[in-house]
Amino acid sequence: MRAAVLNAYKEPLSVEDVKIAEPKSGEVKIKVRATGLCHSDVNVFEGKTPVPPPVIAGHEISGIVEETGPGVTRVKPGDRVISAFIHPCGKCSNCIEGKENLCETFSQVRLKGVMPDGTSRITKEGKEIRTFLGGGFAEYAIVGENALTKVPDELDLEKVAVLGCAGLTGYGAITSSNIEPGDTVAVIGVGGVGLSTIQLLRASGAGRIIAVGTKKWKLDRAMELGATDTINSKETDPVKAIRDMTGGGPKVVIEAGGNEETIHMALDMVKIGGRVVLIGLPPASSMIPLRIASVVRGGIQIVGNYGGRPRVDMPKLIELVREGRYDPSRLVTGRFRLEEINEAVKLLESGEAIRSLIIP
Repeated sequence: MRAAVLNAYKEPLSVEDVKIAEPKSGEVKIKVRATGLCHSDVNVFEGKTPVPPPVIAGHEISGIVEETGPGVTRVKPGDRVISAFIHPCGKCSNCIEGKENLCETFSQVRLKGVMPDGTSRITKEGKEIRTFLGGGFAEYAIVGENALTKVPDELDLEKVAVLGCAGLTGYGAITSSNIEPGDTVAVIGVGGVGLSTIQLLRASGAGRIIAVGTKKWKLDRAMELGATDTINSKETDPVKAIRDMTGGGPKVVIEAGGNEETIHMALDMVKIGGRVVLIGLPPASSMIPLRIASVVRGGIQIVGNYGGRPRVDMPKLIELVREGRYDPSRLVTGRFRLEEINEAVKLLESGEAIRSLIIP
């Protein structure tokens, strides 16, 4: 099969012929229809998320089940599916306790680029090629069955591909926010995850939804998708502006930027006694200092959330799409063939894309 392989950090991807093995116990082979390109993939390409190359990235996967390994019961060949970026084992203590987004087995291998048994299903000339959270930038991918959700026939597989990360991460942010109808919420970052979060906040009954970003066209898109106000942090002091417009700060701030500046921004703008939900992922080696005294004196809750639960929450997301209350296609700003993936990467790095679909 063909796949876009990263052979060394900070180098262009190379579309190569590689070999994919048969799925093992509990695994599923998918014929990829579309895979969304996310900043988390770019972090791998740059070495900020240090999955050892050679590696195939791509974790917002939609496609058709081609083959199932022994013991698979959730899907069958011919099923239309999407894959979550989280691949729960279903057996560890967190999975059993209903926290499969924090699967302990998956956490041990996700940055190694291997399956839970410590090996990869992709090789080239006898050498293993690793995969990052599914390896969807290829014609086929192998993932654990617990990452998969069936897609109804009436939904376009390309339309729902980005549910695998942008949608599921936004859903997790809402569940961690503890918002009540009418609450004021600020969302920092208006990329795929931030815009998903804004749509889901609207669907959940939030009141004032303030979007913070640096690109006017993305802020305009945020208004179209449910934001009531926008702040361009390049043109104004976002902390002062939001504190003034809300009379002391929003009850909840959801931080989707994933860098030191936006994390401090979130902590500075939230109201006393409020909650900051961190969903943006900085580079794996980042150490970000916090003003702990301000957090303590302000009674501020800081919550990290690593997405929703694939088997529990993804079906709910699909239902929201069916009902027209969440439209993942509004996040897609381009479609690219596998051979054009480096062009898509450049657009994302420059801030001129939200989500691009890679179509093998």
